[in-house]
Order: sequence, then C-alpha cells, then structure tokens
Amino acid sequence: MRKQLKTIAIIGGGPSGCALATLLNRKKFKVGVFYLEKRPEIIVGESLVPAIIPMLRELGVEDEVKSYSTYKPGASVWVNKDEEATSPFSYGGGNLPHYAYNVPRKDFDKTIFDLAVREGVQFFPQIAKIEKTGKGDELKLSDETIAGINDFFGGQPDLIVDASGRSRTISRLLDIPTKTGYRKDVALFSHMSGTEKIEPFNIHLHRLEKGWCWRIPLPGRTSVGIVINPEHLKKYGATKEEQFDNYLKSEETLKKFTSAGKRETGVVQYDNYQLISQQLYGSNWVITGDAGGFLDPIFSSGLFLAIKGAFRLSRFIDDGSNPDYKTYQKEQLHELVVWQKLVDTWYSGRLFTLFKVGQDRLDTAFGRFIGPHMQKHLTRIFSGEAVYKPFSRRFLNFVTGSMIDIMKVVGLHKRNIKDLEIK
Repeated sequence: MRKQLKTIAIIGGGPSGCALATLLNRKKFKVGVFYLEKRPEIIVGESLVPAIIPMLRELGVEDEVKSYSTYKPGASVWVNKDEEATSPFSYGGGNLPHYAYNVPRKDFDKTIFDLAVREGVQFFPQIAKIEKTGKGDELKLSDETIAGINDFFGGQPDLIVDASGRSRTISRLLDIPTKTGYRKDVALFSHMSGTEKIEPFNIHLHRLEKGWCWRIPLPGRTSVGIVINPEHLKKYGATKEEQFDNYLKSEETLKKFTSAGKRETGVVQYDNYQLISQQLYGSNWVITGDAGGFLDPIFSSGLFLAIKGAFRLSRFIDDGSNPDYKTYQKEQLHELVVWQKLVDTWYSGRLFTLFKVGQDRLDTAFGRFIGPHMQKHLTRIFSGEAVYKPFSRRFLNFVTGSMIDIMKVVGLHKRNIKDLEIK
C-alpha cells in the first residue's frame, strides 16, 4: 500500500516538467522543480501538431503561443524537388482543431515555464543529486540537495519525477534497459533567412537522395534540418557547420529551396533519438517526457508526447492516494510503440510509394473509392490523431502493407519500393 503523496520533486524544467508541475500544483500538491538555465541556441521540435492544442487550452496558454508563432494549417510531403503532396489538417476530419503552430522553442518553453511560476510552483536553480537508498530501487535526494533547498519538502519528497529529457537522470542511475531504433541517423539543423518563402505556413518534409529534410516557417526565419546517416556526411566537411552548409549546396532539392538563404544561427546536431526506456516507475519514482522515450522528429510528435505524458501522469497520480503507475507505464510505452510504427513507414519508403501509386491510380474506380479514405487517414498521421483512432491505424497498416504488396503483383515493380526508401 503506497502512502498518500503530498510532496513531489520534479527533475527538469522543460515543457514536460513545467506542465506537470502546473497540473500537480493545481491539485494542491507541494511541488518543487529542479532546473538549470542551460539550453542550446535552438532546439528541435518547433512544429506542433493539432493534438497538442486542447492541452494548451487546458493550461490556458494558447493565445500566448499564438502571439509569437506562425499558424500551421497542414503538412506538405515531397517525394522529390518537384512532386509535392499537401494535406491541410481539415482533411483529417475528427475532433481535433484543424490547425497548429510552428513555434520558436525559446519562447514556447518560456511560456510553459512562466505559467508554472505564475501559479506558484517553486523552482530551484540547481542540480538535484539523486542517490540509491539501498532498499530495492528506492531513491532519495542527497543530503546536500536537501540542504540546498532549505528542506523545502520537510525531509525526502514522497515522489521523485524524472523529466530531465535526454539526460535521462534516473534511467542512467539505475541502468534501466532501453530499446533503440534500427537507424542511427544524425539531425543537423539551423535557422535561415532568405530561403524560398513558404505560404501557407505548412511544415514541409522532403525525401532526399540521401536522408530527408524539414523546412519549418517561423516568424522571420525558416528552420531547415537534414536527417541523414552520418557516413554520408563525412565528405562534406570536418565540422557540423561545414557538413550542413556544403550539403545544402550540393543536394538538388535543398539547392532549389535554400540557395539564396543565409544561416542566422549555428548548426545544432542531434544524434541520439529513437530510444525508449523499458521501465518508467519504481517504488518512489516515475519517469515522463523524453526522459522515458523519444522518437525520430519526422511527424512532429516530440513536444506533443512530452506534454501528453505530463497530462497522463497527472491523471494517474490523481489525488495521490493510490497512483496507478503500472497503467501509466503501459499507456506510455504503447503510445511510443505505435508512433514508432508510423515512423518506420516513412523510412521504409512506403508512404512515398503510396503517394506515387495513388497519383497513378486516382482515375480508376478503385482509386476514386479509396482516395478520400487515404487522404483522411494519412492526414491524421500529421495531426497526431491516427495513433488514437483504431480504424485509422488498421487502415494505414493495410494501405502501407498489403495494398502496396498487391499492387506490386498487378503492375508496380518491386524496385520502385526500394527506390523510395530513405537511404
């Protein structure tokens, strides 16, 4: 029988930790957040999905986010530099708003942080040192940490929440097993001015000769990122800046859209994604956000999953009398696995193949029948709704699996599938 929770320490002051702190503070828990003002110049995860909008409304910050962001009505996918398929979110139907925002992450993260401050959450600008107690997997804050916060919790907190992002504080301390994706790509990105204008302000995703890229329209700038096997980058320079700049100059698609552009920031590199911890809770601790699992950025799920995890954990903590961490873990891991399956369809090339096949067969009876369904359910991948609609998941499994295999037999040569993979 777990004791009644009253005090909660949160490790990490990013969007997940701050959203959770706000939600728990509203439930009258005594919450303290440990954080350090340490962040890169720019952060991946700038394009939101419609599924996050209801949570921004519940937090009460949508209007503020809207004030400094670009309105995002949909997503555009390019098979090559000349073939574009655009999906306004309205095509997905469903119950979600038909829009989202592209956000400067510095401003967005500050919005969620400032909200927690306004609502009375206590922040401690210091590292929280966590130690094992020797009793199973039980953890505690070090005596030095307790002293540094003037014994804010009146002893040890009842619960320690790891929202430390990719630092993965508890997972590393306890050596929790992880599951990684099969790809080992790196992402290089920067903010640029003077690139080809994007209107309306969709996120644009491009399949490249090697890897893929994103273009995200932000106020006054465009976020340009390339995701690629690091082996492909070696010939473009020794530094990430040289590799990024030279690759943009050499790749035909990128030359078309960025040749007149100028880099306004440094180049940031991410090389550790598609990782999921296999345990998210213990006797007096629980993990949420990127600290528990993060995926490839292709479908803009990162910020959504981070804040969704905070809402989910708050719901399962409830009033603190009997937190159901087991079900919380089950739901978190299931959601990450479903998203990962969608990510895999991108890299296998089957989404691109589906687009090409669809274009060839829309004027047939079968094409006219299935076309509207494909449009709706493919759009739901980019809105974030496909994961939560069982029929959408089954339909997408069919059209990116069995249907393509059948079409190969009746006329689509197998090498077309291979040609459209992300290399």
